[in-house]
Amino acid sequence: MIYTVTVNPAIDKILFLDVFERSRTNRLTKTLEMIGGKGTHVSINLNLQGVKNVALGIAFGENGKKIIRQLRAMGVEEKFLEYQIDGIESRTNYEIVENDHSCTMVTEKGPKLPARITDDLTRQIQALVKEGDSLILTGDASNVEDIAIYSKITTWAKDHKVKVFLDASGDSLLESLSSTPFLIKPNIEELSFIAGKELKTIDDILLAIRGLDKFTIPIIAMTWNQNGAIVKHMDDVFYVNPVEVNTVNEAGCGDAFLSAIVAGLEKGQDMMDILKEAAAIAAATAESEVTVGFDKDRVKELVEKARIERISI
Repeated sequence: MIYTVTVNPAIDKILFLDVFERSRTNRLTKTLEMIGGKGTHVSINLNLQGVKNVALGIAFGENGKKIIRQLRAMGVEEKFLEYQIDGIESRTNYEIVENDHSCTMVTEKGPKLPARITDDLTRQIQALVKEGDSLILTGDASNVEDIAIYSKITTWAKDHKVKVFLDASGDSLLESLSSTPFLIKPNIEELSFIAGKELKTIDDILLAIRGLDKFTIPIIAMTWNQNGAIVKHMDDVFYVNPVEVNTVNEAGCGDAFLSAIVAGLEKGQDMMDILKEAAAIAAATAESEVTVGFDKDRVKELVEKARIERISI
């Protein structure tokens, strides 16, 4: 079984306008509301690919109830821990989408999670997840009192022969490298953070990826905004060319990309085929106004346009 974990889920409010101007009244042309949080997005996208999974996470207040309702409405099996504490709500994120399709995120930090609550989550994971399962740990954990939560869960998972797919940032990512997750999915900014310098070229990126060899992480998948992705799988390195589409909203493309890798591995596909599918799903997601989900028929069309190159490191 595949389990996704979202410690800091959200409601995404997507705000469309012509051009965002600072210190001016900006009039919206349209608004949409969607579920937010990387793990929830991965769960929804896995469902669309026919891969059964269970969404785990922590939800607070009325926003938390709304998150759970949206997961269920999208056919996702969820086992969220739900808390009703006065004055505490799961966060709301705001995404500003302009006519030129540029996206600006304004995110709430989310409620501070004391160790007693994340300990509840850890105990739930240890009770549910069994040998041979996969565990997808995603998203910002800067609101968690125990900054080593991902590292502790990954260490436990490794001891119990559970694969961990980690999509984290900042100290949560750094802290977890030594516990050897099965996959990490940094974006270019996060890999730059690990390397301690800005990465601008493919050579810079390859050098930074080579610097992670000591952690023996089987798969490193670095997404590179509109430039595609670079993926190291064991001794092979691939450049995933971006599939050209009419981008409407680029938010959520990284989550879609990760979901396709997880789904492809679950189905036992060849890595080259997995990455073609991942490129197509990410592109189909970019064509949508919302931050999660894609047109499955469109993915079939875009797979034919996906180009993957094997490169030397």
